[in-house]
Amino acid sequence: MTWDEIKLKTLQLMFSNETAELTEDDSNKEYVNAMPGVCNDALDMVTALIPIRGKFSIVISIDAAEAVEEDGKLTLPVNTEAAYQVELKDYCADFRALDADEIYQDIDGTHQHMTAYSVENESIFVLSGAAAETVTIYYLCYPTMLTSATEGTAELNVPRELAELLPLYMASELYKDDDLSMAVQYRNEFEDALQKLRNSYRKRPTGSGSYQNTTGWW
Repeated sequence: MTWDEIKLKTLQLMFSNETAELTEDDSNKEYVNAMPGVCNDALDMVTALIPIRGKFSIVISIDAAEAVEEDGKLTLPVNTEAAYQVELKDYCADFRALDADEIYQDIDGTHQHMTAYSVENESIFVLSGAAAETVTIYYLCYPTMLTSATEGTAELNVPRELAELLPLYMASELYKDDDLSMAVQYRNEFEDALQKLRNSYRKRPTGSGSYQNTTGWW
């Protein structure tokens, strides 16, 4: 969903946008101005329960003469004498936490879960000196923060299932001073929908087996 779609749905819940198109005017300006902060609160809440993931790769290459980072990939020269220490926050601006179950290793033509590594200070990834290999890390990431300058056409970096819950939370917060009973109803609907989505997420296959996660968010 785009930012404009989320704003429109929120205003419609508060009976502040009567048309099918987003209309920002003096009657709803106060609501619209408060929306980025309220939506950021909702994003932090939902992604703490249902995480979104980013991807980062570390490539140990015999052809590399120095460290090179581009497009979510860090290429390092082979070094069998010392450990590699990679501060993930330096390369992944949206880094939130590491997930030990989603780290993979490609070595000698085999793709497998990686076990021979350690983590320092929650975000420094340490692996022993190695010959050529590729390490793929699916990390938990923060959602993109919204501001007053965010374009209406911007897509939120969360799955649509999560994005569709945001207007309920936003309306529940923005409408409290105008209609508390409706605000409480919207908050209850938000909590119920979030719990159902979380339960659905828990049932999805993870870990071993032939299933491969390709969605990038769970």
